Amino acid sequence: MLLKYIKHPLMIAVTLAMFSALGSVHAYRTDHGFLPPGANVCESHVSVSLEVPPNSQAVPDPFKGEFSHGFYHVEELNDGLFYMTDGVYQAMFLVSKRGIIVVDAPPSIGVNQVDSTQSVSIVDVLYSIPETQGLPIKKLIYSHTHLDHIGAASIIQDAFPKVKIIAHWQTQQQLRLGTGELEGLLPGSGTNPPPMPTQIFFKEKRIKLGKQTLHLSYKGPAHEPGNIYIYAAKQKVLMLVDVIFPGWSPFTNLAIVEDVPEYIEAYDEVLEYEFDVFVGGHFNRLGNRDDIIEAQQYILDIKANALAALQNPALFQIFGVAPQNGLGAFSIYLDQMACDCANRTLDPGVTPSGNDWLSRIGNSDINTLTHCWEMGEAMRIDPTF
Repeated sequence: MLLKYIKHPLMIAVTLAMFSALGSVHAYRTDHGFLPPGANVCESHVSVSLEVPPNSQAVPDPFKGEFSHGFYHVEELNDGLFYMTDGVYQAMFLVSKRGIIVVDAPPSIGVNQVDSTQSVSIVDVLYSIPETQGLPIKKLIYSHTHLDHIGAASIIQDAFPKVKIIAHWQTQQQLRLGTGELEGLLPGSGTNPPPMPTQIFFKEKRIKLGKQTLHLSYKGPAHEPGNIYIYAAKQKVLMLVDVIFPGWSPFTNLAIVEDVPEYIEAYDEVLEYEFDVFVGGHFNRLGNRDDIIEAQQYILDIKANALAALQNPALFQIFGVAPQNGLGAFSIYLDQMACDCANRTLDPGVTPSGNDWLSRIGNSDINTLTHCWEMGEAMRIDPTF
């Protein structure tokens, strides 16, 4: 149950009151009583449990005291390549005798959510292990522009003013548009907007420091323009942020993807790499090839079921309910289409793969609905499908 993860007595009381007030919790409202028979498929949508399937469990688990530093964790993946996490975000760094290459700077890593007076900076986290002592941070790579992944970059630059910041050219272009007006919305953010890149690339770039190497590639806007693949060939580790979440469904609306066909293609592109470990940028659950294959099956089920929902004749009746309000009727149609798709996807007897996603993919009871909406709408209007 969710309550076993909530330690503060006040939070427990508030959570109990919230669920008592809500009763049976659903991912979508089901009170469209004016719809024709067969058109209100949201009425039968699976209720939300907030249970975490065994396949999605955290490794290491902070609630079992398995984090290396209490409220954050640093671990070597292979041959000088480390990852760090606070349980929600992940970053990576590569250590050589000449210095350190850092990939991303999530502002939350180092924040103690229970006792803020114990919080440390991301630089403190990087230097919390013996392997980094006495070595400078030479290079910082941006996986993409989103501030929840690079919001602490200014802290690294403040500590190491000569650090080289490397990003795709589209990341640079987007950062130039920033106004800095919405600072302070993320815990632990730096006091300044992310510094501008000092080096940019277009398709491929090789980053070398001493005997350590990272390969950067851009294959398209699988999440947003400029979102790159970061590959450590020697260590057999691949990092791609905000696209695939091993053991979990993607964040809402296919992780707020900007190009759905590119997003679907990214799964094949990931599997073209030779890797043992996949770093997705979130949670403290690393992935492997089997995780990526399973995540791809989930997305392909959603694609097939979105098409089936778009072709469901029962839903076309919705357009006759309110001819004077076509926009409202169309919005309800898309929501019902998403529920139809989600119902098909979460039923192992119906979905093409036959997988029971509720028992395999964390948050599928919540997020599948928004993924279906995003997939269905893109299939309906995007000519690149």
